[in-house]
Parts: sequence; structure tokens; C-alpha cells
Amino acid sequence: MRIVLLMTLMIIAGSASAGLYKWVDNEGNVHYSQKPPRDKQYKSIKAPSAAPENSKPLYQSTTKKKKTSINTGASESQKNEKIRAKNCENAKKRLNVYQVYRRVKDADGNIKTVDDNERTKQIKQAKQAISDFCN
Repeated sequence: MRIVLLMTLMIIAGSASAGLYKWVDNEGNVHYSQKPPRDKQYKSIKAPSAAPENSKPLYQSTTKKKKTSINTGASESQKNEKIRAKNCENAKKRLNVYQVYRRVKDADGNIKTVDDNERTKQIKQAKQAISDFCN
């Protein structure tokens, strides 16, 4: 009796962990499913985790401390433009994360659920950053 119970529990536990499978049909179409196909070769893939929240500062400053070497104004301007472009990209990604996902990773890598007030605040900050950094 114990063996039957143990076998049943093992079968249930094995089927409870939902996998993700990818395969290509005869016409070249890519398919994804939680069940592997019977008559096709497939690849088992890991399901994506929740959207990560960056633990780095959201945006870099375009003003830097003066160095002992002399920089030309043109090279400093180019550096600032690269920083602005990166900040613009980060702001757009952040806006997308908070518009799409309700769960994000904190600085320690723990997944947390974001309430509506926090989402609204983060969306507003991201939109302001887009306004500031994107042309």
C-alpha cells in the first residue's frame, strides 16, 4: 500500500512542475506549449521569470567631477549624449516594466508584488525621465 501511495505522489509531483517546450512543425512554424509534442523533436526551455528591477541607479548623471587631464568640449558633449541616450533607453524599459508587470525583482533579487500606488508613482517617474532624456 505504501509503495502505491509513494508512486502516486511521485507521479503527481512530476506532473505538477509545468515545463515549457518549443518545437518547429513541418511548415517551419515555431510552437510553444506546456506539453511536449508526441511525434516531433522538441526542446525543453526554462520559463521566463518575472521582470527584473534594476538595482543600479535609475539614471546616470551627465555632470562629472573634473579630471586632472584636459578634455575637449566636443568629447565631453559626446559622452553626455551617450549617457542621455542610455538614460532614455532605461526610462523606456522601466516604463514598460511598470505598465506590463505587477511583480518585479527588488535590489536583492526577491520578487515582490507592486501595488497600484507604487506602480503609478514609478510610471510617472519613468515618463518624466523620458521627457528629460529622450529627444
